[in-house]
Amino acid sequence: MLYIGLDVHSKWMTIKGFDPETGDLVEIKKQSNDEDSLRERFGSFAGPLHGVMESGTNSWAVYRILEPYFERLIVVDPATVWCKDVRRGAKTDGRDASGLALKMQRGELVPLYVPDVQTQDMRALGRAKINASRHVTKIVNEIGSQMRSWGIIVECSLLSVKGQTLIEESKGKLPEFSLKVLEMWLEMLKKAQETEAELEKMVAAQAAKDEDCRLLMTIPGVGPLTALVVRAEIGDILRFGSAEQLVNYCGLCPSVKQSADKIYYGKLNRFCNRFLKYVLVLRAQGMARSKVDNPMRQTYWRVVIKGKNCAKIAVARQLVRVIYSMLSNKTAWNASRITARRSAPTSAAA
Repeated sequence: MLYIGLDVHSKWMTIKGFDPETGDLVEIKKQSNDEDSLRERFGSFAGPLHGVMESGTNSWAVYRILEPYFERLIVVDPATVWCKDVRRGAKTDGRDASGLALKMQRGELVPLYVPDVQTQDMRALGRAKINASRHVTKIVNEIGSQMRSWGIIVECSLLSVKGQTLIEESKGKLPEFSLKVLEMWLEMLKKAQETEAELEKMVAAQAAKDEDCRLLMTIPGVGPLTALVVRAEIGDILRFGSAEQLVNYCGLCPSVKQSADKIYYGKLNRFCNRFLKYVLVLRAQGMARSKVDNPMRQTYWRVVIKGKNCAKIAVARQLVRVIYSMLSNKTAWNASRITARRSAPTSAAA
């Protein structure tokens, strides 16, 4: 049995491994990531093979190429493998690869979820839409900054009709180069908005075809983008043993430090899926502003006395628990179930 650690980069990887029974060693300092080269290399190894690699930009693609040659191949999070408290000595690709192989042989590694092709493709679409919207916002902020630098007061959204009128009126107040820069920003904004609109159509079309997305869109205020991002970033809901595990994955749990009988709760966990956290907190904020009464809006106004941010996070956590239940049981939104579950402890205590 051969345990192999793979230190994967964009163009090549370092391979180091060992056979604990015979003591045979394997070391390849630079192996091309070309598909044909990989198949030729790993097809020459005598099995059974057990391999491990760190997550990265191209890790899923490399994983799919190599999986047929391994009895077990896993992908791990480098942040959890190489704890900062552990002294690693000199860091080299060879040491990383051999360290991964040794940790796998000892059973010390926790594998990451590897999305299938469809899920990874949906992730790319959802993330592109989020980044496109952020790009539009960034350009609008640059335009506003350019105008304010010349004493033009901006009191409305520059994307509104009033804002567009203000931009046109401001052009006559700007000197040559500043006017040219403003026109370039406006041209970039137009292209960015066209890209955002095209991605929005693609998101809506895909969400309408996906069963889980259609279930999620029965939640009040949840649209195609939120549904698609949640569906794609979660992947297989069964990989989470409980709703609380999913809450932690979304980065909605506070960090905890405990010593003896003292427990300290800090900021929200930053080691999380940032795209999930983004859409869930944004949607929680929208539910709080909704004029239509629902259990999540009630949660917001019950907790808001502790602060608006605390209330938003509380709603986001509740939303995650609802999503977990809906996807696990393949059921649509039912507000009465949430209300009943919340009120059950009170009636029992009485």
